[in-house]
Amino acid sequence: MNADEGLAERPVVDEIDYDENCFRIYDATQYDYAISVTWFREISAGRGVFETAWGSVKQIDADERRFLLVSDWDSVWIQIEDVVRVTKSYTG
Repeated sequence: MNADEGLAERPVVDEIDYDENCFRIYDATQYDYAISVTWFREISAGRGVFETAWGSVKQIDADERRFLLVSDWDSVWIQIEDVVRVTKSYTG
């Protein structure tokens, strides 16, 4: 059985969606609200899986083109070029 079976192809995020995702990430830091982020994690040769996490953006590292998403139970650095979708999380 092929180890790559079941892995998704890296999605193409168009420029408008990329800009919108970057805006939402930056906006979340400025106005301190939580976001939900879906990103692509490559496993092998352009194929991989989609990850989703919820939290607050605590740091943006422009040099490394990544940001730190922190929740009550986890924190993860996410590369900007891997982001597929960002949505504002509504509470209460």
